Amino acid sequence: MDKQTRECTEYFRKTPGFKRVMEQLLERYRRNGRAAGMIRLDDPSEEERDALCGLFGRPFLGDVKFRARDFNTALQSSRFAGVDLKDVLEAYFQTTIHTSRERKYQKEQQFDQMLSSAYAVARCSTCKCWLDAVKAKRKDRGYLLLVKEMTKDPRSATESLCRAIWAMDELENHGGKPLRLAVFSAQSTTDPHALDGDTLSGQLFVHLLSMKRNRPYPVDAEQRDETYFENGILCDSISSTVTQVGLILMEPQAEHPSFREFRRRKECCTLSLTNLSRIASAESPTKKAYLIENQMLFSQLCDHAEAFHSPLICTSGQLQVAVLRLLDMLAASGTTLFYAGDLDGGGISIAVRLLTRYPDNLRLWHMTEEDYALCKSEVSLGESSLTLLKSAQGTILEPVADFVQAAGYAGYQELLLDRLLPDLVSSVPSPPELVLA
Repeated sequence: MDKQTRECTEYFRKTPGFKRVMEQLLERYRRNGRAAGMIRLDDPSEEERDALCGLFGRPFLGDVKFRARDFNTALQSSRFAGVDLKDVLEAYFQTTIHTSRERKYQKEQQFDQMLSSAYAVARCSTCKCWLDAVKAKRKDRGYLLLVKEMTKDPRSATESLCRAIWAMDELENHGGKPLRLAVFSAQSTTDPHALDGDTLSGQLFVHLLSMKRNRPYPVDAEQRDETYFENGILCDSISSTVTQVGLILMEPQAEHPSFREFRRRKECCTLSLTNLSRIASAESPTKKAYLIENQMLFSQLCDHAEAFHSPLICTSGQLQVAVLRLLDMLAASGTTLFYAGDLDGGGISIAVRLLTRYPDNLRLWHMTEEDYALCKSEVSLGESSLTLLKSAQGTILEPVADFVQAAGYAGYQELLLDRLLPDLVSSVPSPPELVLA
């Protein structure tokens, strides 16, 4: 620092009335890269007025307002003529002034360096394609996640990105057997929790899995778990379940022997994701399967399972990964799915989701206005239920959803037992026992 800059800096430091002015000048320099913009002092003190009067050579009355460049002009007309205001500000605040443009450029350089580090460790095509999408600033592929973390902690962002890349490369080279998320995370990153859903590396890993399947990023935990499962990872392999009676569950070469006995005895059984990971396909002997949302109603109906002509499945409320896995296999086999749910926001939203996912297979089962009249309760619809009813707009469920909303009460399928049961039992002889090689 030259002598003039040092003296000018000391002058401003020893004159407290310049403190607020200097702070605003620093902000203007950082924003504009030069002395530009307005300086404003609301309710200035006499000390501030005196300081500015001494520099500008004129009094300041009321609220103080002047252009930053006028301050520099006044400075150049003083005994400090020739001094660089930027140098003075840097000395005054003991900092280096980087303009917004410079800071943006630095962040872009840091981001590019981070991506270069990731490219260096990436081996599989999925990782490279995804990194290309991030480099192209694709918001739907995790770009904003990385930018946010890069702003806070560049090292953490780079490490999280590389862990996600390592995990994906490891998955691509895996033999195909189902993996438990925590175990896989430990094997690929040494940390069993590195790929948890609340970590940056875990979120980026899900972006990679979505990229591999050409799917959008999951919007909720259920979709996330489904994404894991589609890629051979069991996140919730025990608590995610589906209960059924009557389905044919196939291994690659023959019907699964344990589940075959359940089917022959017409007893219901509960399948976890671990069970389903060993099932190659599922089908119905009649090419029909009936879906019930409510567990208690399912149990009540299963008291008559000996007389069922077609399988019955319990979704247990909102659709878990295990339910969707089983229904995907049934849909692939050409099975027609008949769904019955509560006539409220929850039940109707599930029906909408099923209709969207299985447009060629799904049929609604006792979900009409007439059915609602028979099962309407005295339980008022809450705000969340009313919001969920809106999901039916533009679907075949819109009329009944509007009807339910207008009535304002939930309709419960337990009150339709006498209508549902006859559809499941029939005097028609059961199809012959399937003989499998």
